[in-house]
Amino acid sequence: MQKYILVLPAKLKKHLVGLFIVLTSLVNTAANAAVSPIPLLVEQCLRFDFPTLAIDPSLDSKSNAITLERQLIGFFNINDRIKYYRHFPLSYADRELLLQCQLYLADELALYLDSVPFQSIQFSLAKNQQPQMSALLTRINHLSKSSMSPKLKAQLHTAQAAFKQEISTQALSLNIADSSCQISKPNTESVVKNFNGSLASYLINQADEQCRKRVWQAYQSRASGKNKLALATIEQLRQQQATQAGFASYSEYLLQRQMLHSSELVEQFLRTQTDNIAIAPWNIGSELANASPTKVSSIDSTSWLVMVENELQALEVRFDWINNKTIRLWHRNRLLGDIYLSESKKVTVKPIRQLVVGQQFGQIELSFPTELAKYQQQKQAIKAISTAITKLAKGQQFYLLNTISETDDSSNLDALWLENWLADRMLPLVKDGSREAVLQLYSEQLNVFRAKIALNLYRAHQQKNSFDPHQQFYLSFGKYWDKTADAPYTFSAIVYQGPLYYQKLWQQKVAEYIYQSTKNCQDQAAVFDTLVVNEASNSIETVLTMLLGLPINADSLIKRIQHGFDAQNKHTSSCTFLRQ
Repeated sequence: MQKYILVLPAKLKKHLVGLFIVLTSLVNTAANAAVSPIPLLVEQCLRFDFPTLAIDPSLDSKSNAITLERQLIGFFNINDRIKYYRHFPLSYADRELLLQCQLYLADELALYLDSVPFQSIQFSLAKNQQPQMSALLTRINHLSKSSMSPKLKAQLHTAQAAFKQEISTQALSLNIADSSCQISKPNTESVVKNFNGSLASYLINQADEQCRKRVWQAYQSRASGKNKLALATIEQLRQQQATQAGFASYSEYLLQRQMLHSSELVEQFLRTQTDNIAIAPWNIGSELANASPTKVSSIDSTSWLVMVENELQALEVRFDWINNKTIRLWHRNRLLGDIYLSESKKVTVKPIRQLVVGQQFGQIELSFPTELAKYQQQKQAIKAISTAITKLAKGQQFYLLNTISETDDSSNLDALWLENWLADRMLPLVKDGSREAVLQLYSEQLNVFRAKIALNLYRAHQQKNSFDPHQQFYLSFGKYWDKTADAPYTFSAIVYQGPLYYQKLWQQKVAEYIYQSTKNCQDQAAVFDTLVVNEASNSIETVLTMLLGLPINADSLIKRIQHGFDAQNKHTSSCTFLRQ
């Protein structure tokens, strides 16, 4: 009975919100109604019904899967459109409407995942051994297993929101009691007793390292007291989730379907990436301030996109400029979708609709500053266009295959490979000691340390006791943090990504290794086809074997990455792709 409790509220919500939309439309002017698309979207959302009939047993599993895809494409599109609009500043009324829609869709999806039609699709696909059907079944099983009970989900989201709130809203107010750690005003002998500037400003301007360390450590402790209950609650809920699935810890539960499928493998990878850079976090500001930036030529965003277009010809990807705000993207003779351009102070990429071969074309919005004048701006622009192209170039006829990766820690390999590919052609080489090189070294070690903290937090108690965060901090930064017990309370990703925090660094290293191993291949379009399009729905192991040669497993890939980037054997120099 429990699973049907949410149906009546959801259906009631559907009619009440529909009535609310009608009433507000009578009050608001036509001009106001035309301003916001949210009410119409929510009306479509609350009218959506999941399939209620079981599949036709007389049809083969692929035909039934295609039928299901056509029935659910509306749900997928509504869900994606909600995510798109959440990027924008919305009125309170519009935010409430989107929330109502999300609650309704979540309730209905939970019921559908437990329904006969959904389970019949699972059974039907299990009988089909074709790679695409096997891949689709993997995604469907992942979708069904990742569903949580409404009560558990509500408790988890509440604790996560509380944790994030304490980290993000802690206003910085440094009251320096020790006069030796106060910062003097320029050209005066007076001091500022209540320094209310940014932490970064203080760390850059304070000459005394011990003062910088004390202030940095105090800042890291700002949320530890208030967040202890929230983090303990999240640990307990995650452990409950793991126990119910038959695993000893949440780390093992979450990692069992990843490329690095155990905490030991993640630990092995992180050890190979640990490097003492001798730059403590409280010193990084002054290090960056004293380093010279990598210079680039300033260019307007439109001209920059034309340069990208010229480079992409080698991958047989082309732009069709509809106007100065719309690019129609093609791969060979296949239309992928539209990229809408807008101006913004920051580089952003906002997916609107996912391409599904045979069902619909994709839509993505890219926002750029008018001028790309700095190295980091151009690097972010390459990241954005790489994300857009790889999202639109997926070669699958099922939404779930284009949006849910076989593993979480391989989900962004294609975009990161293309990012490396474009950066090598469009950005100057970063020199050792430059601001960008120092920042990259520091960012990597910060990611390594945090990944170790996140992995250990969700491990079984007997494994936790062998972990020494104090020593691990020193191994990366060459200095000691007096209160490393505060480390889990310093970044919100620990309660969202949890043990998967390592995946960003892992995918960066794998993608770079793929690029360096294949960049000397003549047919770069074939690399793009294999890694990005993947029309044959090959598994990640098959794709890596095709690209790198010889069978690939997690242990061998970790070792390849480690020794492929050392000083003696920087990169693979010959092309082994497809036995060329």
